Amino acid sequence: MGWIKPKCCDYKSLVFKLCLESTLAMHYGGKRKDDNGNEVVGMFFAEFPIVEQDGSFKIVDLLSIDLDLKSKRMLSAKLDGKDELEADEVAILLFYYTISGNHVKIHGLANWAINLEPKQIKANPSVARNSIVTTIYNYFGFHSFPVLFPKFKAMRMISENWNPQSFLDTFIHGLEHSLFWNPMVNEMAPHSEFVDFQCKLMPFFLKEFDKVKSRYFPGYDGMAFFVGTVIHSLDHSAAEWNMEDPLWLNINHAKYGKMAEISRVVRCGFVEQHPSFMFHQYFKGCGHPFYDTVYEKASTINQKLADNMDTCIVR
Repeated sequence: MGWIKPKCCDYKSLVFKLCLESTLAMHYGGKRKDDNGNEVVGMFFAEFPIVEQDGSFKIVDLLSIDLDLKSKRMLSAKLDGKDELEADEVAILLFYYTISGNHVKIHGLANWAINLEPKQIKANPSVARNSIVTTIYNYFGFHSFPVLFPKFKAMRMISENWNPQSFLDTFIHGLEHSLFWNPMVNEMAPHSEFVDFQCKLMPFFLKEFDKVKSRYFPGYDGMAFFVGTVIHSLDHSAAEWNMEDPLWLNINHAKYGKMAEISRVVRCGFVEQHPSFMFHQYFKGCGHPFYDTVYEKASTINQKLADNMDTCIVR
């Protein structure tokens, strides 16, 4: 018996949020009507990475999920079109992918929106500082996190046979299958705050960026800048809000317990914003004309999401 009981969870609703209230919405494959006229959303994750119970890394051909758009709940899910999955199992698979193979794509793309040149440091010191922070956090995430596995094992947070190379292999697989922009995802804007916000803010962000790129952000790619700031920070926030209770991830599951273990660790210690930075990391109240202009627009779209936008990769 555990000392702490998990909150009640509607796993089918959780799967819907994990799919459409995060960057996983990019895996939207279209919608159809069932025999009763209800709209069904198809989510498709090709070459999906998992970690087996023996600690080994594996790629499955396809994870497919059907969602009911009206009730905002999962209808069904399959691996490779044959293995039926329960909603709590899908939650483990999706959250593991969220914090590993999917999220690493965002970090990778953010490397195309930094400038550490001496001229930039002198002309735009706060922006250059953000580049330094993004660079070091990307280093921490890829090179330093797997080094922590022995400590996690010593504290009984993960199993002894959790192979850190399998986690790195998940990262590498994600990086080799780079982030993509799915134009069909706009269809989900009326049904997802996350998608609606990104679709409405991105054109404004890029337009304002083009106006000031040469002055403040020389060498930056605009889309990489948007991904490394707005999308990255809100993907963290979405992971926090969607997976309210880490205990929802079943570490005792016979097939997917390994992924649940490391997902709990990440959810508890590496998702939420840190409270004690010695610099201002948010768009809100930044004092820089570009960030202030973007925040002002963003706050008219969705105040909660706007307030959680970071100016660099800082978590």
